[in-house]
Amino acid sequence: MAEGYESDDEQIEALKDWWQENGTSTLVTIVLALVGYFGWTGWQSQQQEDIVTASSIYENMLVAAGSGNRALTDEQRSTANHLATTLKADFPSSTYAQFAALYKAKLAVEDKDLVAAEQELQWVMDSDAIPDIVLQAKLRLARVLYAQGKYPAALLLLDNSNAIYAAAFEEVRGDIHNAQGEPDSAKLAYLKASELNQQAENPSPNPLLELKIEQLNSKLQRAATIPAAEGES
Repeated sequence: MAEGYESDDEQIEALKDWWQENGTSTLVTIVLALVGYFGWTGWQSQQQEDIVTASSIYENMLVAAGSGNRALTDEQRSTANHLATTLKADFPSSTYAQFAALYKAKLAVEDKDLVAAEQELQWVMDSDAIPDIVLQAKLRLARVLYAQGKYPAALLLLDNSNAIYAAAFEEVRGDIHNAQGEPDSAKLAYLKASELNQQAENPSPNPLLELKIEQLNSKLQRAATIPAAEGES
């Protein structure tokens, strides 16, 4: 910019003229850049603080919830439920909040409050959760709807099962068909669930499913012999 000027005074005057023409926009650009940088840095810092806080609350919730098969005291349940509610209210977009909602649904089922359990699971379904958590919520919600006798709504949730939980989805489908008085459809679903379970990478025994199949087979055999007996008479 100083090239072509014969003296320092001319260079200074030229600088003044340039600043009058461009100085304000240049300053604004610099300020905006600084604000953007520090704003982004501050946002990242706040996000990290939120993650640490949410993680701490979640760990305290797990401690309050206890471990093993021991029944929780009223104080433990109250504390765990309060911490889960705090996670949902203060950090609703976090994975911790979604797990907290799943836990609150579990407590509601234990309290036989299926309406509350349904609301918690639907909250997870409506949140921006990772696919695995959504599938867990969908499976549990189908079970809760089944327990409430909302069979069509439960079956709709089971239409798009995922390979990870396909066997469990089919078992619930069988339960619903059986409850609706559709033993043939129930048997097909149970057998498919058993087959999928055996095809899993680490198959685990499911004695309850096998018992359901045996009981259904006995039911179908009895139903088949009744018409024959009536014909003979």
